[in-house]
Amino acid sequence: FVVGGGRAAGFPTDLYYDFTVVDGVAPDALLSVAETFGPVVPIISADTDDELLRIANDDALGLQGAVFTKDLSRAYRFVEQMRTGQVIVNDSNGFWDINMPFGGVGGSRTGWGRIGGKHTLLDMSDLRTGVIHLD
Repeated sequence: FVVGGGRAAGFPTDLYYDFTVVDGVAPDALLSVAETFGPVVPIISADTDDELLRIANDDALGLQGAVFTKDLSRAYRFVEQMRTGQVIVNDSNGFWDINMPFGGVGGSRTGWGRIGGKHTLLDMSDLRTGVIHLD
């Protein structure tokens, strides 16, 4: 652990954990491939951008991804090639604006369509066409 890893005090049950950062996580580790729904950040390292993209795109989850870089061309490469519904560059992947689409990428096990702006209305609508012949 870089930080955290213990149960958080002051909550009604012991099911709460401190914010936790784990370094040196293998791409196939349970922490890498399962949704934790907790304040846990696994750090996965690779030697090349191609390897990073392969690791990211091999994952069955595809809701959000975050990339940290000072190189704008690298940032655009990850935005274009990472198979996630949203790629955040140089910020946490907790960022969300109610007006922009949010949801998993097709073929992943994360997310359900898109929400945000018109996408929320469309997702919560049951569109149908009715044709009535009055002869």
